[in-house]
Amino acid sequence: MSDKTNLIKNIFFGIGVFVIFIMIKSIGFDVICQNLKQTGWWFIAIIGLWVFVYLFNAISLFIIIRDGSEAAKGVSFLRTLKLIISGYAINYTTPVGLLGGEPYRILELKPVLGTKKATSSILLYAMMHFVSHLILWMMAVPMVALTVASLSLGIEIVLWCVLAGSILLIAWAIRVYKTGLIKRAVAIGKRIPFVKKRVSALADEKKDQIEELDHLISNLYNNRRSSFYYSLGFEVVSRLIGCMEIYIMLYSVGADVTVLQSIIIVAYASLFANLLFFSPMQLGTREGGYVLALRMLSMPIGLGVYIGLCARMRELFWIVVGVAIMKYKSLK
Repeated sequence: MSDKTNLIKNIFFGIGVFVIFIMIKSIGFDVICQNLKQTGWWFIAIIGLWVFVYLFNAISLFIIIRDGSEAAKGVSFLRTLKLIISGYAINYTTPVGLLGGEPYRILELKPVLGTKKATSSILLYAMMHFVSHLILWMMAVPMVALTVASLSLGIEIVLWCVLAGSILLIAWAIRVYKTGLIKRAVAIGKRIPFVKKRVSALADEKKDQIEELDHLISNLYNNRRSSFYYSLGFEVVSRLIGCMEIYIMLYSVGADVTVLQSIIIVAYASLFANLLFFSPMQLGTREGGYVLALRMLSMPIGLGVYIGLCARMRELFWIVVGVAIMKYKSLK
């Protein structure tokens, strides 16, 4: 592995360690202890639940990588699981919340799969993650209609916008799956002032590589359709499993909550957080989503603070695990 690659990986590791200390300081050790005492043994269930979330995420990525090629056989499921946990640990800590872990995953896969295959596999998984978000938001709309007795006009407008927007974005994503992503990104770059000349020159210089990358991306949907649906299915299931942590959190403090309500809370908290994706560690954005969802469900909005703290503590635990295994090279 090159010195440059090692340097970049060490930078990611350093960021992770730094953020762990920042999170502990911002939450407060006393608050962490108090929250653990309030949640009790249920916190172990919350942590354990995410073992299954990450397992299903890893299966989704593993299906994408294992295309039958000799190079793909060099990536074990255990290594894929390591990339998932460490990648999401980086995502939790970077300013642009959903982008930090992808370069790290590409760097890890590059020595085995090569640059193009590693890049296309991670881009495809990022798309699966994105589309599973949209499916969750679409599912939440009829759930709100079934759960909430009366909706205000403003909430109804928001729900219709979420449903319509999700459908349009899924349709766009299917087109990307069919034809590739890089050419579309380059076409957009050519219209952006100050960078369009540089993008055009780079597109001409790397034309063959761009064609190859788009072919690798579109190959999953066009030629491995069953693998595509399995990968997406596992990613969606992982999201539904993750929603159960809200149910456990609220049940542990005696709140009256249903599984459907838990899914709604997660869906609209994640929607709110993704609309403000530039917030480091999604600070404040997701908590605001919890409060809005609880208010819509006529539940005590004070529970939003408790949910937010529990979620931060669960993230802190898995960030520590993810950062630790970044240095553990035996997971291959």
